[in-house]
Amino acid sequence: MQSFYYKYYKYKLKYLNLKKQYGGTISINNIKDLTKVISIPRQVGSSNLQVVKDLVINKLKELNLITQEQKFTETIKNTSFNFSNIIAYNPKATKKYILLAAHIDSCPIDNFEGAIDSASSIAIILELAKNLLEINPSYPLMILFFDGEEALQGEWRTDNTLIGSKYFVNNYDISQIDQLYLLDLIGGNIENKFYAFQNNILSYEQIKRLSDINKKYNFDIFINPSLKVEQKEIQDDHIAFQNKGIKYLHLIPTPFPNQHHKIIDNYENLNWKYIEVFTKVLFEYLIIIK
Repeated sequence: MQSFYYKYYKYKLKYLNLKKQYGGTISINNIKDLTKVISIPRQVGSSNLQVVKDLVINKLKELNLITQEQKFTETIKNTSFNFSNIIAYNPKATKKYILLAAHIDSCPIDNFEGAIDSASSIAIILELAKNLLEINPSYPLMILFFDGEEALQGEWRTDNTLIGSKYFVNNYDISQIDQLYLLDLIGGNIENKFYAFQNNILSYEQIKRLSDINKKYNFDIFINPSLKVEQKEIQDDHIAFQNKGIKYLHLIPTPFPNQHHKIIDNYENLNWKYIEVFTKVLFEYLIIIK
């Protein structure tokens, strides 16, 4: 039986060959520029949210991805809300999709930019998509930005949160999806590490691979899953996929960064070294998983 390190070495050679053939370089400046534009109050149904959605849709179309808004209406406590998830996929893909996802709405707090929650994740995904497709034009990529993740009336309940993900799994052919990678709260204080949650059904080996890739950067984000760290189940958009039996990796720090749901969650307080290393590690991982 092949060892993990032997398989990883083969993956690494494949990655280097693909990179040499096609190019592909993560640009932290691209991520900064996109995050800055997206870091505005963008509550459900607001004009700001539609501005951000239009920007994101244009970026996805520039990558030659088939892109659509999945529009729907939900009634919550006798009030109707209009939502739209953004879905994009590579028409050249010949395998089941690797789904990169984040939520696009912001918390209903006055003047709340939601830079880590989750503007940075959106920008990271767009930069990852650009580079993955440059290296492999037929990469089985799907992108999904959920609407209605945050609590609509300010109080977190099961009926007024995670709206977009629940609607998506019940109204889309999810049999096309191989794995979900859900990003959130990226770029806060660095002491909050990343790891697989106890309810994560991706394997130990995949978390270990991320940790091994991370080692060369001398800036720890993805930690070895053998280490004992705080773990807790988090209510997030992965749950709808978990309930449908879709494999997922929930990339969110715990405990949450200090900025979480506070007015200080703004562009000026982002940790760019953290974001850069996170993106580069995940990029290398995503290239070699197929």
